[in-house]
Amino acid sequence: MKPLALYPLLSLVARLIVAGAFVLAALPKISDPQAFAQSVISFQVIDGALARYVAIILPWFELIIGIGLLVPAIRRTSSACISLLLIIFISLHASAWQRGLDISCGCFGTTAEPTTNYSLLILRNLLLVAATIVVMRRDFKVHSSASMVAI
Repeated sequence: MKPLALYPLLSLVARLIVAGAFVLAALPKISDPQAFAQSVISFQVIDGALARYVAIILPWFELIIGIGLLVPAIRRTSSACISLLLIIFISLHASAWQRGLDISCGCFGTTAEPTTNYSLLILRNLLLVAATIVVMRRDFKVHSSASMVAI
């Protein structure tokens, strides 16, 4: 089997993993926005009022773009949004690590990650970024091939 023949399967697996991660991360935060707001505040980047808005809006956005990764019509937009969010998350973790903060990121709810291992958090998010790149690359290739056929 040619390596290029495996690319659609790799893209599907990457899509399922990233979508699953974002949906699973969103659900506990949606069910307990106050606890997530505390996690947001602990990063010491935004204040309490704004943190409450982030705690309400961000999990729903994560849920929508996670599901959107499985919907062909919005897959590319969802991939781009997920990549951007992951880069922001990586920056926040790196900043907290550099400032010596020992906090739970609240990524998968407040009890899922009781200790902070910033190197693993950053690595996990980098791997998820790589997976979204696989998805976007495959989607752009399929979309551009379909455009060439239409011409």
